[in-house]
Amino acid sequence: MPRPDGAGRGLAVIVIQPDSARNHRRTGSTRGARVGTEASVTQEATVDAARLDTTEAPEAAEAPKAAEPLEAAGAGEPAEALEAAEAGEPAEAIEAAEAGEAAAALAPAPVARTRTRWWIPVLAIVVVLGGSAGAYVGSGYLAHEARNELIVEVNAIEARAEEAVGDWRAARTLATAAAADGTAVSEVVVEGLGSAELAATLTAAAEEAGALVDAAEGEPKLPEPIVYDASAVRPASTSILEIFATRERAAKLEAELDRLTRSAAELDAAADAADEARTAFYASAAQDATAALAEHSIATYETRIAVQHGIDQKGTGWAQSRDSRGAYADLAAAVDAMKASSAAEAARRAESDYAVHGPIEDFARSIAHGVNLDFTWAHVVNGHSSDEWYSGTAMYRDTDGGWATIELSHSIGWYFSDDINAKAVVVHEVGHAQVVRPECKPLFTGPVFASDDEMWATAWAIAKGYDTSGAGIGAYGRPSDAQIAEAGKCI
Repeated sequence: MPRPDGAGRGLAVIVIQPDSARNHRRTGSTRGARVGTEASVTQEATVDAARLDTTEAPEAAEAPKAAEPLEAAGAGEPAEALEAAEAGEPAEAIEAAEAGEAAAALAPAPVARTRTRWWIPVLAIVVVLGGSAGAYVGSGYLAHEARNELIVEVNAIEARAEEAVGDWRAARTLATAAAADGTAVSEVVVEGLGSAELAATLTAAAEEAGALVDAAEGEPKLPEPIVYDASAVRPASTSILEIFATRERAAKLEAELDRLTRSAAELDAAADAADEARTAFYASAAQDATAALAEHSIATYETRIAVQHGIDQKGTGWAQSRDSRGAYADLAAAVDAMKASSAAEAARRAESDYAVHGPIEDFARSIAHGVNLDFTWAHVVNGHSSDEWYSGTAMYRDTDGGWATIELSHSIGWYFSDDINAKAVVVHEVGHAQVVRPECKPLFTGPVFASDDEMWATAWAIAKGYDTSGAGIGAYGRPSDAQIAEAGKCI
């Protein structure tokens, strides 16, 4: 932004030869001007020009000396010049200034919210008391001062306008994102997961934000800066032209500042409305998912914990932004998977094999110390057929409260009640899952076991009372007495 030059209040005196025509007495009446002296803050001096009688030349020549300055001022007609400048007529103002009518040259129409110029009454006094020469001298100085004061004011307006441009861009960016996020969620809404009314509110809010963004396309452009005359001394007419140009630019800056401020406020409000609608809709979807959890309690823990992650929007493997399209889609998929698991479990429990498998699963859970267990059954497990082997596997996780998936061979079901080794295999697999318990994990990872899974599970089964081949002794060997004692601390 340009800086005003000549910050001091010096007075440059320029002496010129007055036009001889201005020394002649004019007929008619001069216009009176009420002016306030700079030296007095509380008083005003009023000078009323008297109508001169031109019919008696001798008496006019002997007029009192006090009238002479008035006549000189009348030659410049300051009030007329003031009116020209206040009317926003730069050409007339410059012509008046060059003719010695300084007040007209220095009184541009006020910039919005500007204060009354102090130099107008002062200049009028200069004109009245000093005549044409005084008007020319005063006009140059006061035009310079007025120009600089106006530039400072406009620079402040420009700074606010530039800040408003940044605010507007930020508001448009936020509204763009809010509209896109809201629309994205609306596109994947499924029936039964989230309030239909809130879904409609979200769609409307996203569309409104998008419409405002579309209407705000294009970058705002502030009026080009003015290249000011940097001369130390310049004609009054130059300063006056710059005053008018600065005033015009100020009006444009004010208009753009107001427009950007209003537009930014509208964009911010629309973005907030869209974001709030999206958050409210997701919350309603989470409520529906919570109800589904309670309804499908027989679904596997693996599917249920995925739903809980979607409700909480956090947890192992959760990587979606909050209340986003991805979050809602993952929640919907998790709820569908849980419902499918629940239906499959209901069907499994209706089969004849469940009469055998169910009690075995209940036994395993009864010795698991609250570790969540999911079960699957197969004829071949870990490469071993039920025709020849008792076989089992366990996959444990120490996240989400600790849980495990245990797979057992059908042969265990066939002989569970008759062969202690079949039961011992089940105990061995439950032993694997115990390492997720906070009180057992240090024993498992400590120096006695050094995280040896099979020695741990075998020792745990032996400490539990199943000192037999099926506990793992046949497959992995017998643990040391120290290991059995250490595992016994977790029974």
